[in-house]
Parts: sequence; structure tokens; C-alpha cells
Amino acid sequence: MTTEVDVLQPGALWWNWFGEQYFVPRYTARPRTEEEARHAVLAARKLKLPVRASGAGHSNPAVVPTPGVHVDFDGMRDVISVDREKLQVTIQPGMRVGEVSRYLRTVGMSLNNQGDIDTQTVVGAIATGTHGAGITLPCMSMQMIAARIVTADGDFLDLSAEKDGELFRAFRCSIGLFGLVVSVTLQAVPSYNIHKISWNADVEDCIGGLHQRLETNRTFWFFWLPVKKSAELYVLPGGVVPSTATRENDICHMRVYNAVPVDEAAPALKEGEQFDHSSVIFPNPYIPNFREIEYAVPFGRFEEAFAEVRHLFQTKYPEALYPVECRPVKADDSYISAYAERDGYALSISGPLEFETWGMLKEMDALLDRYDARPHWGKHHFMSAERLERIYPRYDDFKRTRREIDPDGVFLNDHLRSLFA
Repeated sequence: MTTEVDVLQPGALWWNWFGEQYFVPRYTARPRTEEEARHAVLAARKLKLPVRASGAGHSNPAVVPTPGVHVDFDGMRDVISVDREKLQVTIQPGMRVGEVSRYLRTVGMSLNNQGDIDTQTVVGAIATGTHGAGITLPCMSMQMIAARIVTADGDFLDLSAEKDGELFRAFRCSIGLFGLVVSVTLQAVPSYNIHKISWNADVEDCIGGLHQRLETNRTFWFFWLPVKKSAELYVLPGGVVPSTATRENDICHMRVYNAVPVDEAAPALKEGEQFDHSSVIFPNPYIPNFREIEYAVPFGRFEEAFAEVRHLFQTKYPEALYPVECRPVKADDSYISAYAERDGYALSISGPLEFETWGMLKEMDALLDRYDARPHWGKHHFMSAERLERIYPRYDDFKRTRREIDPDGVFLNDHLRSLFA
């Protein structure tokens, strides 16, 4: 029989994907069952230690580091159950987005949408408000319809969108602050293929035709490339795809994705086009060679904000090379995602993993703050409690709910305490 002592091991070094966050906790727990995860929390409570869990380590800020008990869910990455009639799947917390997406293909389903990195855990992507792109497509947390968590008292709590109302809305995007997630149930959709078309164009063409492309394609997004070689830094096919650009620098790499039923034949593909299952087309390769912020501005103010960002790059940071990724996302019903009750347009701004990058990111942050921009919780940001209260109508409600479910702050760490205690 598992006991609290059995699940705690001496703390082991942990670091994230970028190597920017690393720590050695007092104890590490590697549960393989829900019961072992519960015992990890009970052990932490006896020792009066805080608890934080990790996914695949793709978050930039210090959301995981803790001096107490670090829970590593890498040993829990299986499918628990699938309901083919309802198109629902229940999974363990360590499963990666790509693992789930590829599994769903085998049972005739797809995720409704996902981001362009599929090596994150699904739970981590949900907890941080990770998203794909499309004016009709909200972030991934909206695909979660139920979850099971271990609370700060070491009890199991089953949550669902159907029965838990406001609590579930607060939980949708909660950065691991409500408890250890030991399973989630996702609402999938019938399996589909994607016809993807990529090309390069002048900025004027991209922005001028923005709304027409958004309205006529399931997904449209673009990367602004300050210079031609910017594409290489994000593994983009800068010189391969067809191009309508009239210049080499200051251009946009553009993409449209449209769903095709799996029983339809593949179209004849031209240069710059791809066709395959959603699990294959969504993910893109990235090299963790950048330091990144991502903020969502109100949808209707995107063009104005983008123009300011572009102007600042060109006038003050002409040596900056990294692309600026721009994606629209539909509003959701959460409390603190970047799209909480507001359609948004995300701007992802990056620089090299050097100290000097912080100054540029800080200036971009100040620029976007004038647009009441909201953070992606898995990216670097410069938030304060005062700023969050200004940009999130339900911020105080979120903090109150967090205190009710974890009054002793078991699942807080230094980074999160300053924002949500």
C-alpha cells in the first residue's frame, strides 16, 4: 500500500525547455497513479511544504519552481477512456498534445484546434491558456469539459463544465493554482484533414487583406519577418514557398488552414501547399533559441498595435531578427485567459537568449499595455497585481475562488504569490 513517505524522493534538478528556469526542490514526487498524486499532497501538508507540478516544461516564466514538493507527471501519460459516440476522451496529466492528437486519429477524432507546438502536455497547455489561431476558435482550455484534481487537503474533486459553473470557468485557465490535475476530459470533433497553404507577401498585402482572409479561412495567421533571414530562426520556409512579396525584408510569412473531411480526396498540391491529418499539419518545429513575450490585444485594435510594434522595431531595434507571430483567437468564458470574454489578437515578440533582450521586451510590453494587452501565462510577462486588476474584470473573483479552494496557498510559489495571493 502506498504511503505518503513512499512517493517523496530527494529533490532532483528540473529545468524548462529554454533552460531559463531551473531549481532543486526539497522533494520530487513522480506519481504513476491518482492515489500516489494524492499521497504527494498529503505528505507535503504534513511537512508544511508547498507543491507545484510540471508538464513538459514549455512555460517561460517561473510557474513551476518551488522549495517544497515538485510533482513530475511524466509517468502518467495514458488515455484513461474514450467515448466514440460523444467524441470525448479522458487522459492522464502527462500526455502531450501530439500524443493525444495522434491517438484521436486512430479512433476517428481530432482536436478542434491546437497550437503549433505539440510537445507540451495537454494539462499545461490548458492551464496557461495556450491556443491556435482562428476567429471562430478559442484557446485549448475550452475543449476541456471535465477534470479531476487533488485539492490542497488531499481530497479528490471532480469538476465539470456542466455542474460546476463559475468554479469551472475560474479553473479553465488557472496555472495550476487550484490543485494537482490528475485527469482531464476533452471534447473532440470528427476526424479531419487540413489543407495548408503558405506563402510570403508584403506587409501591406497582409494587413490590407487581413479581414478577408480571416473570414474566408478556418485559420489564418502570419509571421512578420523584419529581414529575410528571420525565417530561419523559427524554422520557417522563408525562401521555399511561393512569394508575392516585392522585397526581401519587412515581409510576412502567411498561412491558411482549412479543414477537409477525411473521406474526401486530397487536392492536387502546388508549391507551398500541404495536406494531411490535423495531427500532422498543426505542429511546427521550433528550436528553443529565443526569449519570448506574448500578449493579446483587443481584436479590433490589432492593426494599430501591430503598426506600432513594427515601427518600434524598425526605428529603435533595426538589428532585431526574430519574427513577430500574429494569431487571432476567439473569446472564451474563463476568468484570466488572454481571451477571457474578449476576442483577441496575439502578438508574440522574441529575441535571443541574452540579457539585452529584456530591455527590448520590456519596451514592447509598455507599448502593448497601452492597448490593455493580456498575457499568455506560458510566456514571459511583466504583470503586477495592480495591472491584472485593471485588465481582467473577473480578476478579484479569480483570487477569491483560489483562496476558497486553497486557503493556505499550498499551490503558490513566489512568482504566482505576487500575482494571485
